Amino acid sequence: MKKRMTVVSSILLTSALLLSACSGNANTSPANVNTPEVDGGNNQNTEAQEAETNWTDEDGNGVADWQEKQIELDYAMRFYGENDDTNPMFLNIRKFMEKYPNITVTRDSQFAIEQSDVDELEILTARAMEGTLPDIFYSPHAAESYDRELTLDLTSYLDKDPESKWISENAKSFMTTYDGKEIYGIPFQSVSEFPAVNLNLLKENNIAIPPYNWTYADYEHLRSEVAKLTPNNPVFPGGIGFIDHGPHYFDGIPNGWKGFNSETKRFDFANSKKYGEWLDQFAKEDKQGLWFWDLPEDVRKKKVGESTNPWADGLEAVGNFWLYSLSTDVNEMIKTRKMDIDIYPMPTAPEGGITDLHGYYDTLSLSSALDEDPVKAEAAYQLLKWLTYGEEGLKSRWALIDEYMGLPEDAPIRAEDKLMDFIQGWPVTTNPEVLKNHPLVKGFPEDSELAIFNFQAFQNVDFQQMLSNPVPFPRQLPGVVKAYDTLNPWEIRNQIRDKGKKYSDVAAEWDSMMNKTLDDYLGEYNAQ
Repeated sequence: MKKRMTVVSSILLTSALLLSACSGNANTSPANVNTPEVDGGNNQNTEAQEAETNWTDEDGNGVADWQEKQIELDYAMRFYGENDDTNPMFLNIRKFMEKYPNITVTRDSQFAIEQSDVDELEILTARAMEGTLPDIFYSPHAAESYDRELTLDLTSYLDKDPESKWISENAKSFMTTYDGKEIYGIPFQSVSEFPAVNLNLLKENNIAIPPYNWTYADYEHLRSEVAKLTPNNPVFPGGIGFIDHGPHYFDGIPNGWKGFNSETKRFDFANSKKYGEWLDQFAKEDKQGLWFWDLPEDVRKKKVGESTNPWADGLEAVGNFWLYSLSTDVNEMIKTRKMDIDIYPMPTAPEGGITDLHGYYDTLSLSSALDEDPVKAEAAYQLLKWLTYGEEGLKSRWALIDEYMGLPEDAPIRAEDKLMDFIQGWPVTTNPEVLKNHPLVKGFPEDSELAIFNFQAFQNVDFQQMLSNPVPFPRQLPGVVKAYDTLNPWEIRNQIRDKGKKYSDVAAEWDSMMNKTLDDYLGEYNAQ
C-alpha cells in the first residue's frame, strides 16, 4: 500500500540542513541559441505526438492549451555538468523550447551540482513539503520517491501515446512501482555492459577471431586457446562479467542480478546451478594462474611488470565496456594506445539460460503536484517524452553531435571530447526506424575523430534491441539494493577457491543469509 508522506523529525532535520546549503533556481536564460530550429519551430499538433494524449483545448481553436498558454517548468538534473551552455541534455531542452516558445524551462541550481542520491532524495522531500518540488526531476530512489508521494502517475499519458508501445519490456517493468499500481518515471537512458575482444592479442598469436553470432561455447573455446599461452607469456584469457548477472544468463533466473529472483522476490542461488558451475570453473582457473588480479603480487609483477589494468594494457583477450564510459575507454585504448579492439554482442547463452545484457536505467519523473494543473502537467510530460523515448526528441538530441563536431579544440564543448554526454546511453525505445538514427548505429564520417566508434556490432539489430532492453539493476525495489550492500559475489568464489568448497555446498547458505538480510531491511523500510 502506498504510504502517506509523514514528517519524520530526522527527515526534517536532514532536509533543513540540505536546503540551507543551497537553494533557489538557476538564473539560466531560456533564450534560443544560434542553432537550427527543430521542425521549423512549428508548434501545431502532430498525430504521432499529441493526437491521443491528455491535452485540452479550452478556446476550441484547434491548438492544445499546453502549446499556447505561457508555462514555466522547473527542471532538476545533475548529469552532464553544471553549465547549461555546455550541458548536452539542456541544449536539447533548448531545442524543445524553440519548438514550443510558450514553454520556459529553467534548470534548478540546487540539483545541478554533484551530490549523492540519498542527499538528493532528502532535498526533493523537503522541497515537496514546502511546495516547491521541481516539475521534472531525476529519480534514482524510485520506491522512496513513490512512497513519499513525490511522483505523478504517468499511466494515463503512456496509455494514450502511440509511441509508448515501443518502450522496451524491461524498461516498462522498471518504470512501474513495486506494488504495480503506478508508473513513477521514464528512463532517459539505459547503460549496459557488453563484451569486447582484443584483436591485437588474437592476431599476434594466430588465434581465430570469433564471429559476431558467437555462442558461449565459442567464447570458452577462445579463452581456452589463450589459456594455453598464459603459463609462459604475459597474456590472460580475461572474460565477460558474469559475476553479477550469471544467474540470469546461465539459469534464466528472472532478473537474476546477484542472485535475486524478481518474481519470487527472494535470492535464489540454490536454483542457479549453471552459474555455480561457472563459479566452480572460475575458482579452478584462479588456482591455475589464469586471472591477472588473483595472482600473488610478486608473481604478477614478475610476469607483467607494473601493469595495473590488464584489459587496457592489452594483456587480456576478452574484456568489457560499460556504455556510459564508452567515450573515455575507446579514446584511451584506440586513440591513445593504438589498440585494435572490437565490440561484440553477448554470446548466445547455453541451454536453460537467457541471452541478455545487464545494465542500469536512469529515470526522470514528474512532480505529483502537477496533478492539480493538467495543462502544465501535459507540457511537462511532452518535455519528459522529448528527453526519453520520443522519436522527435531523440533525433534532436543526436543532431547536436553534428552541430558540435569539428569545432576548434579550445571550444567550450566538442562532441569529440564528450560523445557519450551527447548520446546519453541507449534509449528505451525498440522502434527499429528510430534506432537506425542512433549515432553508434548510423556511424561517423571516416575522416572524423569519431570514426573510431564505428563498431560493426552496433549494426546488429538484435544487439540494438538488447541495448534498449537490458535486465535492470533492481533499484526500484525497496530493500534489494540495501541487501546488495552486504553481498559480494566474489566471496562465494573465494569460499570455493580457498576453502575447498563447491558452489552446491554454499548456495543455500547464501540464500538464507541474503533473504534474512532482505527481510530485515524491508521490515525497517515498512516501519518508516
